[in-house]
Amino acid sequence: MRKIFFALAAIIPLFAQSQTDTTTHGWPLAPFFGSHPITGVFSEFRNTLTSDHFHNGDDIPSPDGSPAYPVYDGLVTAIGTVASQGNNAYVRVAYNVSGLSKSDAYVHIAPNPLLIVGDSVYAQQTVLGTILPGLGHVHFTHGTSPGYMNGIRPVGGLTPYIDIYPPAIQSVRFFVDQTETEFLQGRVSGLVDIRVHVRETNASNPGEITGSTSNNGTYIIGYKILSADTSMIMYEPPSAGVRFRFDRKPGDSYVHNVFATGSDVSTHIYTITNGPGADLVNATLVVGNNAWDTGALPVDDYLVMIFTEDTRSNAETLYVPIHVDREDVIAPAPPELRSVVNDSTGKITVSWVGNTEGDLRGYRLYFSADGTTWILKDGESVLTAGMTEKSYYNVFSTGAIYFRLAAVDSASIPNVSGFSDFYGVRLNSSSTSILIVDGFDRTEPSGSYHETFHPFAMTYGRSVPFDFNTCSNDAILNSSVSLPDYDVVLWVLGDESSNDETFSAAEQAFVKAYLQNGGRLFVSGSEIGYDLDRPSGPTQEDRDFLHDFLKTRYAGDDSNEYTVVGEPSSIFGDVNLRYGIVAEGSPYDEDWPDYLTPEPGASVLLRYGNATSSVYAGTGYKGLFPNGTAPGAVAVVGFPFETITTKANRDTVMRRVFQYFDYLTDVAEGDKENLPFRFALAQNYPNPFNPSTTIVFQVPQEILVDIKVYDVLGREVTTLVQEVVKPGNHSIRWNASGIASGMYFYRMRAGGFSTVHSMMVLK
Repeated sequence: MRKIFFALAAIIPLFAQSQTDTTTHGWPLAPFFGSHPITGVFSEFRNTLTSDHFHNGDDIPSPDGSPAYPVYDGLVTAIGTVASQGNNAYVRVAYNVSGLSKSDAYVHIAPNPLLIVGDSVYAQQTVLGTILPGLGHVHFTHGTSPGYMNGIRPVGGLTPYIDIYPPAIQSVRFFVDQTETEFLQGRVSGLVDIRVHVRETNASNPGEITGSTSNNGTYIIGYKILSADTSMIMYEPPSAGVRFRFDRKPGDSYVHNVFATGSDVSTHIYTITNGPGADLVNATLVVGNNAWDTGALPVDDYLVMIFTEDTRSNAETLYVPIHVDREDVIAPAPPELRSVVNDSTGKITVSWVGNTEGDLRGYRLYFSADGTTWILKDGESVLTAGMTEKSYYNVFSTGAIYFRLAAVDSASIPNVSGFSDFYGVRLNSSSTSILIVDGFDRTEPSGSYHETFHPFAMTYGRSVPFDFNTCSNDAILNSSVSLPDYDVVLWVLGDESSNDETFSAAEQAFVKAYLQNGGRLFVSGSEIGYDLDRPSGPTQEDRDFLHDFLKTRYAGDDSNEYTVVGEPSSIFGDVNLRYGIVAEGSPYDEDWPDYLTPEPGASVLLRYGNATSSVYAGTGYKGLFPNGTAPGAVAVVGFPFETITTKANRDTVMRRVFQYFDYLTDVAEGDKENLPFRFALAQNYPNPFNPSTTIVFQVPQEILVDIKVYDVLGREVTTLVQEVVKPGNHSIRWNASGIASGMYFYRMRAGGFSTVHSMMVLK
C-alpha cells in the first residue's frame, strides 16, 4: 500500500513558524543561477567528528580546486586557515539583506590568501577560496549556532534549486521505547518507538545521481495511526503528525533522539516517535524522548501511516499494518548458528548457541536450496529449548543446502524471533574440502551493514565449486571446527572493523598455524587493513600478522572507486566488476573500502578503477610462511565479496581464487566445476531503471528458455529470450526506451521451471 504524492499541503505546514528568512540568493559555485545537486543535506546525521552531531549545512559538489564565491555582498568576519583548521578551513561572511543580519560560512576551502578579516567581498565576483584536495564539495552553512537554517528551505535560500526525486522509505520497524528490543510479527504493545529508514536523492536529473547524492536525509517526516480500513484517524501526534521538519538544526545533544542505532553519514534512520512535534522542535531546538502509547488504543488492527517529504514537496507515504495487543509480544533474541557441517557419510549436523530467555519454548529450523524458497524442517516440538544441535542423515539431495534458525517462546500467541545468519553445506562428494568461516559480527551504527542477521556465508557458498561446510569464527575459537581439516578456508569479514576485530589475537594464532602447515586462505572485507595496520591503534602483533601472514599492508581507507579489474598479468586478468552499490545489486552500500599494498614476495591480484591504477584492491602470496613447514597461499581483497553486484562476477572471482590456489587447473575446468545445479532468475539491476537494465538467469542444462516482459494488466510487452541456451550463467540487457514509467513483470520459463519478478521503469 505504497503511494507517491507530490504535495502534502493539506496535512503538512510548509515551514516552521520560527522561519522568517525568505530571502533568496544564488549559489557559491558556478553556475551561480543554475540548480546544483546536493551530497549532504541540512540536519542529517554525522558521525565524522569527535562526537555524533547534526549536519549544519548543505554540501554542494564541485571538483577540487573549484573557486567558491559569496552569495551576497558582505564583509569577511572570520577566516579559518588550513594550518589551523585542516580540511575544515573556511571563510565566514556577514551581510545585511532586506533588514536581516545574516552570516554564512564556506567550509572545506583553502581561503584566498589575499583576504583578511574586515575585507569587503562581492557576490559571484570575489573568490573566497578554492575547494581543498580530496574534498570535492563546499559545505555551505547558513547562519550561526544556534540559528543555523536550512539552505535549501522551501521558501528562501539557494535559488534556483531543482529536485525531482521523492524521498524513499526503505524500512519501518517498531521497538520497545528506548531499547533495541524489536516488535516482530506485526504486533506491538506498551510504549513504542517507530524507526524509519529514509533515503533522499537530491538531484535534478539522472546524470546527477551518485552514491553521495542518493543517500541523504529527509526534510519532513511524521506519522499517524489510522483504522484498518483507513476511514478514521485514531491518533494524530502534534503538528498534524509531523515529527521533524528541518528548517532549523536541533541541538547536537539530541542527535540520538532523532537518529536511531544504525544511522551513519549514508544511512538515516529516524525515531519518529521522539520529540514534541515539528513546530516545538523548530521553536526550541529540543528533541526529548517520546513514544507512541499503544495503551491509549483498543486491542485491534490498525495502519501506521508514515509520510516524508523533501524541500520541493516531493513526497512518499507508506501504510504499515500493525496489531495493538496487551499480551506478551516480545520475541526471543535471534539465535546464533555455530556451524553446519557434513561428515561425508550423508550426515549433516546443525549446531547453535542456546538462547537464554526464561520463556523459550524451542526453535524452528528452515532449509533452502537457493536462499529464496525456505521450508520448515523441524519446529519447536522437535527442537526444544534445551537443544543446541540436530543431525540429519541422508535426507537432503546432492547439492548445496542452506539453513536458518529462529527461536520461539511459550506465549499464548507464540512470538518468533528474527532469523540467524544463513549457513550451508554442499554435498557433491568432491575430493576438495572447503570451509566458509563467518567472522562478520559488526552491526554498529558506523558500519555499512546494520541488520541483525546476514546471508553472506550463503553468498560465498553459492559461488564455491566444491564441497563446503560453514561455521562462525567462534566455532574456530572453541575448536568445535578445525581449520587443518580443510584444503581451503574462505573467511567472511564484510565491513567488520576495529570494535569487533577482523582477526582477534586468538583467531590470528589459528590462522598462522593453518598457513604454516600449507593451508590456503581467502579473506575479503573492507576494514581488514584499517583494523590491523592503520597509523594508530593496532598492536605490533596485529601489524605483523597482516604483513607476515596475510602478506599485505594497509595503504588507505577509501579507494573512492567502485570498479575493480584484474591484474593483467595474473590469473585474475579477465575480472571486471562493480561492487558496493545497492542501486546496482549490492546488498549494502560499502562506503570505506580499503586499498592495499603487497608485501615483498606477494603480488597484485586486483586493482580499483582500471588495469593501470596504482590503487590495489587485492593481493596474493604463495610460498612458505614464517616458521612454516609446507608452502601455503593467501589472497586478500579490500572490499566485501558479497557486495559484488552480480552472481556471474562473484562466480568468476571465486573460480579465479581456486585457480590461484591451484585447485582448478584452467578456466574451462573451473567453468565445468561451477555449472549451475538449478534454474534461477535473478532480480534485475539497476531497479528502478531508466532506460536500461540487466537481467541474469542460469540454467543447469541445454534447454529452450523463454523470457517475456508483461505490464500490470498482464499484456505482453516484449520477448527478451526465446531460444535454446547452453548450461551456465547468462545475462541480457533490456532497453526500455519508449516504454512508459511504471511497474512491469518479467517471466522465465524453461522446461517445467517458471518464475516471475517485478521491475520498475522510472523516467
